Amino acid sequence: MNKNFFRQYNKLILGSIILFFTALLFNHWTPYAADDYSYMFNLSDGSRMTSIGQIFSSLAVHYTKYGNGRLVSHFFVMLFLIGSKWIFNLVNAFLFVLLILSIYHLTSHKKACSLLLFFAIPTLLWLYMPAYGQIFLWLDGSINYMWSYLFALLFLSVYITLLRGKSLLNQTWKLILFCVFTFLFGNYSENVSFSVIFTGFLLLCITMYRQKSIRKFFIYIFPIACGALGYLILLLSPSGSAKFSENLSLSLLFKNAIAIFTEYYNACRIPLILFFVLLGIAIYHKLNKTEILIALSFFFISVISSGMLMIASYLPERSLANGIVFLLIGIVQLLQLLREHVRLECISLCVCIYLLVSSLMSYWEGSYDIYRVHKEQAVRDAAIENSVNSGNMTIGVPIITSTTKYSCKYGLLDLNGKDAKDPFPNVYVAKYYGLDQIYVIYPDLDNE
Repeated sequence: MNKNFFRQYNKLILGSIILFFTALLFNHWTPYAADDYSYMFNLSDGSRMTSIGQIFSSLAVHYTKYGNGRLVSHFFVMLFLIGSKWIFNLVNAFLFVLLILSIYHLTSHKKACSLLLFFAIPTLLWLYMPAYGQIFLWLDGSINYMWSYLFALLFLSVYITLLRGKSLLNQTWKLILFCVFTFLFGNYSENVSFSVIFTGFLLLCITMYRQKSIRKFFIYIFPIACGALGYLILLLSPSGSAKFSENLSLSLLFKNAIAIFTEYYNACRIPLILFFVLLGIAIYHKLNKTEILIALSFFFISVISSGMLMIASYLPERSLANGIVFLLIGIVQLLQLLREHVRLECISLCVCIYLLVSSLMSYWEGSYDIYRVHKEQAVRDAAIENSVNSGNMTIGVPIITSTTKYSCKYGLLDLNGKDAKDPFPNVYVAKYYGLDQIYVIYPDLDNE
């Protein structure tokens, strides 16, 4: 038995190593972009951030005047922009693998290791997550989005484990540490933090109802309360209202809801069909009700986090990722559940094989696009260096575009033209390189 356990464990290690070096390569090929340049400079005095102490004064201005109330996520953004990009590359690649392992572990519930299903998880993300490069590779985007998914799973693991009949907070120090974590997580993301903490509360209520006891599980209320407090700080920021539409009315909310869920359906039609087909199979064969409930919980988070977008003031494509990622996790949960039944395990494995085979061309095209953007950025950097060395502090450069969602440049503003009224991001890019001015030369224009 031990020999079999270690053989399965070694498979998971091998899979994690392959995934880590692939993610590290993609992170290495992903340059700084858009908001990265602005967060390199202290918002209080405009100086280049070089120490941790500067982060707090910059965050204070960010909280009161700019952006939003996400203090925790933007602390990490500013922190990793101080050091070498390689530090972020390593950390982000590691956390990506940790996210995949967390999804696998939380959904497997002590089932035998399946390397096929393990690789199906990043494949689901690769195929169906919108603006993939912004979510998983872009520095600012990864910290605000991908990292929030990992922290969300850490939060949910406590309440899902409780629903399964075990306790993870059986010691006082664990409870205190988890309360600190949930307070920080509450401040992390408008959509993810609220929907996940609220779902955790519902799972706790279900557990209390099943066990016919409130007192026994009352301590689990404290982390939820701490998370709500952190979220309240996010919402009450003076600049927090910038994230929400003004003059909201019932008719406008209804109109926005239709638009949001239309976009949601169009973005993940195939995953939605797959989720409900697998759910129907699980219910028909009367599989473990608790595990089905957990799958429905992930779907509930998906719907709530997507629905919250109807009060947003603007909707970049990456905003839909918050809802879609939990739908995909719900699919993994159901695939794992089917493995409990001998006759249904084949369905789970066939779905995984289909995902892996159908993604081969997509992996090739996406990887090449990430690499191509990296090479074009390297050419641009060399041109800028030559310009600075020759004393020319004003330079026009060719625009860098992406052809797939896998590069961080996809959907992000590269640079504005020479006569553009909006200074962002040109002014910060110029400061980063030590230039007076930088702008893009569009291929169809003849200006220098």
